[in-house]
Amino acid sequence: MVDAPAPRRVAATAAAGLAIALVLSGCTASGPADPSAPGTTAAPASSADPAQVRLTAATTGIHPITGTGPDLALATSRALFAHAPAVVVLDDAEGGADSGAAHAAAERAQQLGVPLLLAPGSEKQARALDAELTRLGATTVIRYGAATDSDHTDAAPTDSAASAAASDQAAGPSFGAGVKVIDGADPQAAIPDVQAAAPGTARAAVTVKGSADAGTRAGLATARAAGAATHTMASADPRTDANRGFFRKHADAALYPIGQGFGPAREFAALAATAATGPELPGGGQIVFPDRRMVALYGTPGTASLGLLGEQGVDAAIRRARKQAAAYQPYSKEKVQPAFEIIATVASASAGQDGTYSTYVPVKKIETWVKAARKAGVYVVLDLQPGRNDFLTQARHYRQLLEYPNVGLAFDPEWRLKPGQKHMAQIGSVDASEINRTNDWLAELTRKNRLPQKVVILHQFQRRMISHREDLDTSHPELALVLHADGNGTPGQKLATWNNLRRDLPKGIRMAWKNFIDEDSPTFTPQQTYALDPKPWFVSYQ
Repeated sequence: MVDAPAPRRVAATAAAGLAIALVLSGCTASGPADPSAPGTTAAPASSADPAQVRLTAATTGIHPITGTGPDLALATSRALFAHAPAVVVLDDAEGGADSGAAHAAAERAQQLGVPLLLAPGSEKQARALDAELTRLGATTVIRYGAATDSDHTDAAPTDSAASAAASDQAAGPSFGAGVKVIDGADPQAAIPDVQAAAPGTARAAVTVKGSADAGTRAGLATARAAGAATHTMASADPRTDANRGFFRKHADAALYPIGQGFGPAREFAALAATAATGPELPGGGQIVFPDRRMVALYGTPGTASLGLLGEQGVDAAIRRARKQAAAYQPYSKEKVQPAFEIIATVASASAGQDGTYSTYVPVKKIETWVKAARKAGVYVVLDLQPGRNDFLTQARHYRQLLEYPNVGLAFDPEWRLKPGQKHMAQIGSVDASEINRTNDWLAELTRKNRLPQKVVILHQFQRRMISHREDLDTSHPELALVLHADGNGTPGQKLATWNNLRRDLPKGIRMAWKNFIDEDSPTFTPQQTYALDPKPWFVSYQ
């Protein structure tokens, strides 16, 4: 074992370099500790018991840290520990996350309840490690993964200078005066007595499956040493069924994401908040696809001429939607969910008082259907036919309804008029930029209210109905975009429309299909509809 000479410093070793992936708290990933940073506290008072491990003051919320390698190990320590009389340092010269040294170091850190740090790969990291040992008040370093003096006791005698140089090179980083260095691999090593930290605010840490490299495991070891519950996410989305239970259980914890793949911190924090406390979709879960398909009645309440939905009252419509969805279930391994597509703004022949050639169905009238549908496990999509109005203005009108967890939105560009145009004189159209603005607003509304993912339908039967379709923004995780092949006619005509619309479809948009009871000749059966390639995720009946 080596007691390094003064002055107190940590020298970098060329063999060092665990790549710790991402981690934790609201402080930065490099540089000396900042007592004012979120998740950190000042160093303990000198009157405190030096053998007692103390944790930082944790706050409920998401605390990510960015950076790489040893910097992130230090950041993890700063985020979670206020004082530790000993630390474990891993020099991973022996071979990665699966090496015996890495496993032993992680086990030791968790056993003692102290941070696991990584040997520095640069002089800057060496200075940062030195500063962290000082901040923690650490007087013992337990080394793993590098040769120590005890490994060279049988070597031939050399002069003192050469011996010291060889020892320093073999041992990797050295530690300053007052720090005792112990070889963790030595079964006879005198491991210090460390008093465990008192429990405080609940902590939790998560990683993404596939990112469990040496660095991620080191970060998890430090989190576990601090008493944090841990979970490996099957995907980076907290709302999935495999992940949501952990986030709900630890909704009041200080949460530390560890590893790559979480995306922007603000976005991940919002999704985690939804997973922890947000409501579910009809039928369960918070993500629409791929675990369900939907079959819907289309129309507007009280108006039979606009579609099947308006041919009966809400209770009878619920029964009819359930029966229609059940007819599709034998042909789908995914659950088939009954749904309504309600025309909320109806294209009109007259301009109306506002001159838009579009009439709003009263919010209260639709809300009666939304509430009944939610109680019955039926999803609702609000269809907009804006005339000379715009989609964003009309969507905002129904904000109250879109704040329900079972309500999505549909764009019907056929009925989007330019100045001077009237319905039935031409097919309407909309630019992708207007759809994007509306979806930006809807995604923010969904995020703010911690709502489950929303279905967003784009009706189309001619390519020119959506200008610059390639520019559609499909990046919002709050929205599940579906392109609805909306044409009627013979099977050959409908398939031609289907194939035409699929061509160059932006990634992230799924396909949907409409069956017309009167206009199709003949109307596809459920089996024929689900024989389409790809199988449609949303089917409506008009």
